[in-house]
Amino acid sequence: MSSDQVSNLDDTEAPRGGIIATHLAHPGTFIVFASKGEVVERHPVILWGVNEDGLAVPMTMNGTWDDIADANSFVLFPTGDCSRYERNWPNLEQAVGDIFFAE
Repeated sequence: MSSDQVSNLDDTEAPRGGIIATHLAHPGTFIVFASKGEVVERHPVILWGVNEDGLAVPMTMNGTWDDIADANSFVLFPTGDCSRYERNWPNLEQAVGDIFFAE
């Protein structure tokens, strides 16, 4: 679909689903995978995608949320705090501890 075709669509014809905008992530932002009380992997977040509902989703070179729907993953921000959807932690140690006890 060309940009001319998209600009002529009304709201009922607009494509649905997926990312509608992206923004650069701050350096030092990672998706962290934790298991058994320790960090297993860290993947750099390169972009924040905005989906059609207006929610920000982290994107790595592997895709949105690193192409994984894993309950043991969360975002580590350059400030040191961590989050995943409605869950937030003040630091990496508390996030990993909480994930460990949830397993």
